[in-house]
Amino acid sequence: MSLPVRCKPGLRLRRLAPILLAPLLLAGLAAPLVPARAETVLRYAASAEPRTLDSIVNVLSITHQHSYLVYDTLFALDETLTPRPQMVESVEASEDGRRRTLTLRPGLLFHDGRPVTAADAVASIRRWARRDTSGRKLAEMGMALEVIDERRFAVTLDSDTPLLLEAFAKPTSTALFVMRAEEAESDITTPVKRIIGSGPFRFDSAAHRPGDRLVYRRNPDYRPRPEPASGFAGGKVARVDRVDWLILPDSASAVAALQTGEIDIYETPPLDLLPVLERNREIVVAVHGRQGQYGFLRPNHRQPPFDKAEARQALAMLMRQPDFMAVTAGSDGKYWRECYSFLSCGGLNENQKHAEWLRQGDAAAAARLFREAGYDGRPVVLIAPGDNEIIRGFGMLAAERMRAAGLTVDLQTMDFATMMSRRNRQDAPAQGGWNIFPMWSYGFELDNPVANVALSTNCTDASYAGWACSKRIEALKDAWARESAPERRAALLDQIQQEASALVPIVPLGQFFAPIAYRRTVTGLLQTPVPVFWNLEKTAP
Repeated sequence: MSLPVRCKPGLRLRRLAPILLAPLLLAGLAAPLVPARAETVLRYAASAEPRTLDSIVNVLSITHQHSYLVYDTLFALDETLTPRPQMVESVEASEDGRRRTLTLRPGLLFHDGRPVTAADAVASIRRWARRDTSGRKLAEMGMALEVIDERRFAVTLDSDTPLLLEAFAKPTSTALFVMRAEEAESDITTPVKRIIGSGPFRFDSAAHRPGDRLVYRRNPDYRPRPEPASGFAGGKVARVDRVDWLILPDSASAVAALQTGEIDIYETPPLDLLPVLERNREIVVAVHGRQGQYGFLRPNHRQPPFDKAEARQALAMLMRQPDFMAVTAGSDGKYWRECYSFLSCGGLNENQKHAEWLRQGDAAAAARLFREAGYDGRPVVLIAPGDNEIIRGFGMLAAERMRAAGLTVDLQTMDFATMMSRRNRQDAPAQGGWNIFPMWSYGFELDNPVANVALSTNCTDASYAGWACSKRIEALKDAWARESAPERRAALLDQIQQEASALVPIVPLGQFFAPIAYRRTVTGLLQTPVPVFWNLEKTAP
């Protein structure tokens, strides 16, 4: 007779464990080993380094590229420049169209795991509206914001206008990115300290090394919209695990890195190195977006001689667009066109009427107009950046043309950040102020007359540096903002173009298209003038 084996509690299971697990272990050994998927890293070199990671404080496009990785927007423009809902699920308008109730999509989460609420959206709108020209216009139109519940909020204006969604969807300068309420309620002149958005990528602050790289990691909690990506709108599907934004200020080094595969995308390769890239079969050189960039000179409307319209008209007569564009984008015309619209060429609102005189350079007429404006030979201070090839070229050629016409020109070069700060000074040129600075903007930034910096003519210190003044243009812009009928809007745009041609708020230098270069292993790059990183795929070479 066998006796039962008595075991201490748990001993039998411990002794039996190897026997029970053996078949499982053998099965595991028999199964094929599946290697872990390698992390997909996209390496990107931009035209510059974003020194400020807050697009409300710094409106430059380089800051917006960072923001599109991290944050999301309520609305966005598709490829046809039509505003489309992004974070918003639905919009319900009142009978008179003055009040709209917006409902956020369910499941939106910030990178810290907290749900995105209507209170966050409202706080973000308020911060944006204090800075952006379109936002300030909506405020002038009585914009009132009301949080209804966790996902719903209301926007009320004093009139029914398409400007509301157009402004909420504007892509840059300044785009309406939604951040947490605690960041959105901060001072608009102080960059937010914590970069926590709800967009398709998370900013890895621990890996950020100023002067070297910024790192972004795919957000696994992001819920893209179901429709295909189109322009800045649609489904923002992150198809790479990480984006390494490398700081390569030397263009020759960046081009070499692109050819060897050390980087995957180079935002703006210089004109003289494009042929090298175009000959490389592993690299694509392409223009994305039909509105390109718009070069211009901005005269100071408060300092002689350009406080007189005659002097601004004379300045415009000295500047032939083909000459500026040949220096910027090549003499063959492949990457540029003449553009005399004070609204963007290639956009929805292009109008080149009333500017025929701009097409015809007339040095004799310019000399006469300078005399009528009272130009007395004092130095014209032109400030330009020495570290931005395109804008520096604009400044050098403008100085050359003015000197040839008999003007005394003091060309002062400095780094780009210093120039951007200097242009805000309203002192006399001899005391640290200025007379002219060269610049360019993305074409789509100038398509909307309310958002167009060149048409910022509100006669106050809050106007775009240069402080142009035209109550007539401001009245026409206000009428356009409140108008919804397309034909009446077009008539108002024609009047704005006519008034701007007489005022000369800027001197247009032409429209150019800066190609982007990337390796053929990168696919899915969207047709957006500012690079965005969703929808991109990277395959092994």
